[in-house]
Amino acid sequence: MIEHLLLCVGAQKSGTTWLHAQLKGHPQVGFSAVKEIHYFNTIHKGSLLLARRKVSRLEKIIKNNRIGLERYFANLSAGKPVNTGLQQLLSAVDDRWYISQFSKNKHKYSADFTPEYALLPDSGFENIKRVSKSRKIIFIMRDPMDRAKSAMRYFFETQGKSISDIPHEQILNLAKSNLIIQMSCYDLTIKQLDKHFATEDVLYLFYETVMQNKQAAINQITDFLGIKPIQNTEEQLERRVNVTARYDFPDETNKILKSNLEQTYQFLSERFPSLPAEWLNLDQPNA
Repeated sequence: MIEHLLLCVGAQKSGTTWLHAQLKGHPQVGFSAVKEIHYFNTIHKGSLLLARRKVSRLEKIIKNNRIGLERYFANLSAGKPVNTGLQQLLSAVDDRWYISQFSKNKHKYSADFTPEYALLPDSGFENIKRVSKSRKIIFIMRDPMDRAKSAMRYFFETQGKSISDIPHEQILNLAKSNLIIQMSCYDLTIKQLDKHFATEDVLYLFYETVMQNKQAAINQITDFLGIKPIQNTEEQLERRVNVTARYDFPDETNKILKSNLEQTYQFLSERFPSLPAEWLNLDQPNA
């Protein structure tokens, strides 16, 4: 089992990549080869993201290192030591495989920052407890409508398109989809975290507050984890990642998002007495 597992379960487009960059050099936090492993959402939600990544890597090996691949199979057949990187790539994806992602980790925490874990079913969160002796969970929340708009822009960018070139009707359809809405329904995630983990093992952060005082947020996180404090340079703290271009969404899109997320806003206002000021105006300007 993993001794101490650190999970950042989202929210998507809410600073998880920024936080990963801040903690990556910490001597007590070790990451796997990739920021987002996508293990639990593969096993418990049928996500194809991990499979696609493995296939992509294998295609590159076949194209650029076929001799190495042939040597791997020859050594495997002969019972000789094999390339551990290829072994992980080609082995079955199960709990043993997940734990092996941190097998060389000498740090206090083994960290997995996969925002899609925010929507895991009960079985996924119970699986997290099966593979780890202890765990700490970080959940960063961004204004639900703002997060949804950022995710919509990013959705088209990943396809090599600009949202400004997308027909209005297509944007409206995306705004109604579970792909966008569910990741902003933080109430669903919080209820699951309440159900499966002790209060002291979960840290809730607000993206807007983090961005206003980044070093204070880092200090809060290191205190939560019980690890050495770090003082990153201003350049490191201000480094922006996965930034999406600005776009003025039509009023109709705002109305759709607002309608679908009102229950989430209500839940959060009751759960957290001090929401960021930006969250309190549902008729916010376009993000």
